[in-house]
Amino acid sequence: MERRELFRHSMMAMGAGLAGLTPGLSLAQEEKKVHPAQLDMLKGQEGVGNPREAHAYAIGMQAFEYGFPLVYMASLSYTFNKDPMGQQVPLNAFISPKDFVATSNFRNGGSFNTDTVYAGAFIDLRKGPMVLTTQDPEGHYFSVQLSDLYTNNFAYISKRSGGPIFGNFLLVPPGWTGKIPKGKFDRVLQCEQKWLFALVRLRIDQDDAAEVTWAKAKFKQAQFTPMDDFLAGRTFTPNDNNVFDVTQFKGNPLRPFAILNHMLTENPPPAIDEILLQGFKTVHIGPGMDLSKNDPDTLRGLARAARDGLPALRSHVERPWARSVNGWFYFPTNIGQAKTTDYIMRSAWQSLWGIVAHPPRECTYLWASQDQNGERLNSNGKYELYMRKNQFPKVEAFWSFTMYQDFNLVVNDANRWAIRENMKGLKFDADGGLRIYIQTERPSEDKVSNWLPAPKSGNFNITMRNYMPSQEIVEQRYDPPVMKRVS
Repeated sequence: MERRELFRHSMMAMGAGLAGLTPGLSLAQEEKKVHPAQLDMLKGQEGVGNPREAHAYAIGMQAFEYGFPLVYMASLSYTFNKDPMGQQVPLNAFISPKDFVATSNFRNGGSFNTDTVYAGAFIDLRKGPMVLTTQDPEGHYFSVQLSDLYTNNFAYISKRSGGPIFGNFLLVPPGWTGKIPKGKFDRVLQCEQKWLFALVRLRIDQDDAAEVTWAKAKFKQAQFTPMDDFLAGRTFTPNDNNVFDVTQFKGNPLRPFAILNHMLTENPPPAIDEILLQGFKTVHIGPGMDLSKNDPDTLRGLARAARDGLPALRSHVERPWARSVNGWFYFPTNIGQAKTTDYIMRSAWQSLWGIVAHPPRECTYLWASQDQNGERLNSNGKYELYMRKNQFPKVEAFWSFTMYQDFNLVVNDANRWAIRENMKGLKFDADGGLRIYIQTERPSEDKVSNWLPAPKSGNFNITMRNYMPSQEIVEQRYDPPVMKRVS
């Protein structure tokens, strides 16, 4: 991307960060004209008469929207690896949810699905290459998503991405100049960062106890081994829980920026981001920088940005970024790519919505938040989703509809969080269509099999997943069923 285009994108990011206002709102109005939009833009913006505070707020919002994935990953790593209340799994080792299958007991966001079981790991390559070993999924959908902590997916192990889907995969850190023996690894993956995140997804029927037991055994065999130990045939037992302690900033109004400064040091930003980093430096945000060197006005502006950054990202998830149809909107077409300069998309859709996200060719997501009349989906309503036989999505793997509130599975008495194409007991119409009942209250017994429970109060969203989708879906030409409010 040319510097001029990057600067234009950066300015849009700054504008969009102002509590979710329309990015296209022009700031270059004639001074003599006062438009209502200008007045609205100034409402609630404390410190607009103080140029230092206003500058710090604008840059702080931009830095938040740029660096949120790093902040989120630092917090997640602490939760995985060090938190005394968590599982305290070491670095370079896989962790699965406490319940193994995804349930509403997990409340840390991430929009987990119930189609696959997960195993995640933070990988430390600072000491050299690591070997990732996975086992034969025996015909089940299986993928390993490898990303840096910015959530850039630099490599995939899956059927759709090509190449072997299980075996021994060598992860090589940047700048490493050692020798790689030939014939020892199924793939050699060159990494641009020394800190990585791996997420394994394995398709099973979570209601089948035998399949759950089988999946647990497969995950126990997935492991990381330093290359030297692997070549020597030595057993490696991960034992390093020494990750960055994000709790030291508890109560600090500048907490996200303090974490970001550390993470930018550990995860050097790519050269293409330098123009942004130069702006961040004006408020002492950057690798190894000290926020305390800012003056009081600048600190006030940054504190406001730290307060407003997350609501701004949430506002982006609540509005269409791609094709909108029948109350659904597709996720951005550039989601889940190896590299992106669309920093708001990266933070809002990849990180906040899902920790990391598949690219459309692996899984195409659609998100519903409105009914047929454009009204927000809410627990006060009752809805039906009817999918005709010829409307079922064309996928090579599977599809599902999952209920979320605040990026978590919804707590409900039935412990049901999704309608999946492989669910036992689903009732289809005589013509092969499927009617799904979406409501808080338990429906009549003839409808329970097709019931997707809504939360007891508040708004909610439904995500449609299409794994290994047809080109029609990838290109966003598929029309999903209408989300119809019936009472």
